[in-house]
Amino acid sequence: MKKRIISALLMLVLVAVLVGPMTTGASASQQLTATPYTPVEYSYSARAQAGTIRYCSQLKMSPYFYEAYWGPYVDYAGHECLTACVSMALSYVGVSATPAELGDYWNMKGYTGGVPFRTIQWDTSGFGGSYVKASLDGATANYLNGRGTYSPAVIHLKSYSVNGHWVMVAGKIDAHTYLIVDPANDYAWPLTYYNGVVTYQRNGNTLTETLSDETFQYYNASVSVALAAKTHADGAVCPSTVYTDVPDEGNWAHRGIDFCVDRGLMNGVDTTHFQPSAQMTRAMLVTVLYRAAGCPSVSAAVPFTDLDADWYRSAVAWAYASGVTAGMTDNRFDPYGTVTREQMVAMLYRFKTMQSGASNADLSAISGFADQAAIAPWATTAFCWAVDSGIINGSDNLLMPQGNADRAQIAAILMRYLQA
Repeated sequence: MKKRIISALLMLVLVAVLVGPMTTGASASQQLTATPYTPVEYSYSARAQAGTIRYCSQLKMSPYFYEAYWGPYVDYAGHECLTACVSMALSYVGVSATPAELGDYWNMKGYTGGVPFRTIQWDTSGFGGSYVKASLDGATANYLNGRGTYSPAVIHLKSYSVNGHWVMVAGKIDAHTYLIVDPANDYAWPLTYYNGVVTYQRNGNTLTETLSDETFQYYNASVSVALAAKTHADGAVCPSTVYTDVPDEGNWAHRGIDFCVDRGLMNGVDTTHFQPSAQMTRAMLVTVLYRAAGCPSVSAAVPFTDLDADWYRSAVAWAYASGVTAGMTDNRFDPYGTVTREQMVAMLYRFKTMQSGASNADLSAISGFADQAAIAPWATTAFCWAVDSGIINGSDNLLMPQGNADRAQIAAILMRYLQA
């Protein structure tokens, strides 16, 4: 029991660190602590700025409740979570549509319900922004990669209250954990989503439900969140210019990231962040190798039962069919598992063998490294080839085969291999 209490407390601390409180008197905007690190405007604003969520509270007691947003419908705000979410989602794609403006529009169109207006989320023709219905995975991919043209997703949680509740999925913490901006809360909170099932905390209870098919978002082709292009010392435009966290040109990691971004082998984790030091997952690595192979069509079936996202399915099928990887077990690929250095080297060697045949690796190439005995037998030949070819360099006389490989390291290694 004591261990459970300690674990629960640690989880609460973790959530507090990830989410961060939204306190009274907050600054004009705060950055979400989850990709795509979107700014949330918690102050009153008369306009919407593309790429920023203009927070809209539905609760009068909130320090962020602005009557000007609700106008003649202020007394009904407590019932209008969907209206608040529609307003917030449209603000991200640069469309100013306060609940008052939406209420007037829907009344004018004759959309009426049990309150002065009934939210019709798909009818925004009077404001701009196309309605898009998608799965949560699909909507999140649009949002992460859309450079501000796609809004965060809006979902309906049936168990949240007697009548359910609409919230906005505004960020992604990890593979299965999302950050929710909620018009009924002054703080962002986490929700997990896996295989169509969502789990979240409500009034001290853990709620689990199947996510409804009502997930939607908005699209506005006329906006884009862009950064001024950076250039290299020679005046050439930097291929990774859009990413604010890529090290400067003089850093060892810069050339590899530029190389992979320029050739479409690697993308950022969102529109403005590459996350060079983030651990590379198995799904990410096979996707990169799949792109390097030219994204061939794949029809082969795979035995893996843990593939839960479309963005890497074809890559896994290709990698399995071509022998680049056999998975972790007969039926488990472990797409979100971090890639060890020996797994990376083995996959790269098999990829090379698939393309141009096996190499006569110098088995003495690793003899000078203190940890050569730690290399798994199935990765020894691959390591010898990688070291002998100059693709892998040790550090302090160590190869660190069980160490994790981050995104910057993968980019540098891919550059050395493909250039060689």
